[in-house]
Amino acid sequence: MVKATLETVTPLFLGGADPRGAPELRAASVRGALRFWLRALLGGIIGDDKLNDLRKAESAVFGSTEGASPVVVRLIGEDQAQSYRPLLHNPSKMFTFQGIKPGQLLTMTLLPRPPHRTIPEAACGALLVFLLLGGLGKRSRRGFGSFIARSISGEFPLQLPDYSDANRFAKQLPSLIQQAIEVIESFAQILKLDTGTPITPPQFAVLHNKQSKVLFCKKPFPKWEEAMEAFWKVLRSDSYRDNHVFGFTKVGRQASPLHLRIVKLGEGYHILLTAFRIRFVSQQPSWEVMQKFLEECKQKWEGEWAFGGDVQWK
Repeated sequence: MVKATLETVTPLFLGGADPRGAPELRAASVRGALRFWLRALLGGIIGDDKLNDLRKAESAVFGSTEGASPVVVRLIGEDQAQSYRPLLHNPSKMFTFQGIKPGQLLTMTLLPRPPHRTIPEAACGALLVFLLLGGLGKRSRRGFGSFIARSISGEFPLQLPDYSDANRFAKQLPSLIQQAIEVIESFAQILKLDTGTPITPPQFAVLHNKQSKVLFCKKPFPKWEEAMEAFWKVLRSDSYRDNHVFGFTKVGRQASPLHLRIVKLGEGYHILLTAFRIRFVSQQPSWEVMQKFLEECKQKWEGEWAFGGDVQWK
């Protein structure tokens, strides 16, 4: 069993059947996020074109239509909610969602499903990158649903970062990402899966040092809203407004390959960006624009590369 205590940092929009109704703590949302990060890790190790191998590995951890997962996921905790605007950057959009308030404590538990006695170590690797880089619920790619892990116990062989200091966090983040990658590498070896290199651009988000980038910004903001507004001020500037590479298209939206996470360290709030170079369904975008955007954020907010910073996207 692995038990993690999470503290919400930004409002968490985790709705049920009614998208604007009261939020619900749904384990299915956690399972979906963990599967996303497991696939990103696997894709960086075995490549993105071996779909049968990917399915085999994913189903060994989180199950498939042909068999139940050996891992049971539970999510419980405080669900005090209030109304928040999900589009802070757009003053003309005043509608609100009900969101779990910042500062609430949630308990996420991973349990072995009988007859299994332990959870796969690969689940811990996916959990670690989810805790470091991920978010939950609607608008999680734009900073909502951010959280920090206050504690973790049980069968968790990896480390959590120190959330008390930005310099410590920046120093630890690259090695923690690498720890998760090494866990998945060992898992692939156990399953006798051949390693490979993702094609450029990959078919889906992969955590690979040539196809993804992680940028942590050490400049603190006094409130989460100010950190989010600073991000949007750059993204909505003339250089990047509605650019195809961020998921905006004239023929329909595509899930953005840029993930914003707000990290609370001590009394300050920090911007953490994860960008994935992926194949677009429509016309391929200019990845130079994404590179330029990340470089601007790095300069503005004392950014440090945690992953993929030594490769220039063109």
